[in-house]
Amino acid sequence: MKVNDFQKYEVTLMISYEDYFRLIYETKYLLEARLGADRMFIARKAIYGNNRRKAVQKAVQWFWKDFKGVLGPAHKVMTINDPFEEVAYDEGFACNDLANKYLDGDTIERLLAQADGDLACDDSTGSENHPPNSVKRIKRRRKENTLLAPRLFKTPGGTIYYKMTEPAIRKGCRAKTKTVRLSSKSLEKALKEVDRRGLNKFENFGAMNKLKKENTRLAKQVA
Repeated sequence: MKVNDFQKYEVTLMISYEDYFRLIYETKYLLEARLGADRMFIARKAIYGNNRRKAVQKAVQWFWKDFKGVLGPAHKVMTINDPFEEVAYDEGFACNDLANKYLDGDTIERLLAQADGDLACDDSTGSENHPPNSVKRIKRRRKENTLLAPRLFKTPGGTIYYKMTEPAIRKGCRAKTKTVRLSSKSLEKALKEVDRRGLNKFENFGAMNKLKKENTRLAKQVA
């Protein structure tokens, strides 16, 4: 055990009656377990790590190394507790984070209460190489754009767009707006790109027209 692997976690295996004895016959691995309800053997093992993510990683490695696939996929028989309550719900909670997988019943119950309807148990089948998560998100997080400046906004993915004005096709029609993707990644560079590409030329043109109309109106009032 490494010096920094000081936190203790408990791994629980729920093994069917048939699989338990098949494990002994095929691998000669004598796993200490007690027979519980529904003819299920319950085995427990202590795993040490500096956080739950590390403990889960070590538990999965131990499972495949010692049992050699006899018990099937790990997610069907193995859970790991969360004694230090490292698994907690917030806006950035990631269901597929290794630290949030292989959750035991008590941890799932606490997590769902914290999520207040945003999460549910993930009962999908999964596979050996792609195990399902312990929980899944049932309400999509709204990813809103960030307004950087008038007509400039950034998407959650980091792409900056400019809403440019297109002139009216004919008299009496209203001007239209068009969203243009920029290659710039910062506000300062985006403003320069808008000027360089002339994306704001119709905004300036519209402002001049508005000024001319206002001057004409004032001139008529004076006359």
